[in-house]
Amino acid sequence: MNTYIILKHLHVTFAVLSLLGFSLRGFWMLKESPMLQKKPVRILPHINDSLLLLTAIMLAILTGFYPFVVGWVTLKVLLLVVYIVLGIFALKRGKTKQARTVFFFAALATILAIFAIAGIKPGF
Repeated sequence: MNTYIILKHLHVTFAVLSLLGFSLRGFWMLKESPMLQKKPVRILPHINDSLLLLTAIMLAILTGFYPFVVGWVTLKVLLLVVYIVLGIFALKRGKTKQARTVFFFAALATILAIFAIAGIKPGF
């Protein structure tokens, strides 16, 4: 099988797992569940997101679609930074539950925008 196809499928898999994991943690945040404090819940997202980033870098190298060279890749990277900041405030740094809820839904909208860009552009 083609290296590009394998990397692309891995990248998409890690992206979907990231979205599902964030959604579940957001649900637990809304329910004030103690599950958010479990060690695997705090560690596994970092492992998955590291693999997601690694496959993104490998795809960029393989395809030549680099941030600040290819516009839609740049937009995805900028939105990723926004998503990370919103996610931090949604799950950890938001001072009130209402603020964390707003940050959570804003982060979900941002990650869905990233998915939409990936879905309409070639490569990733």
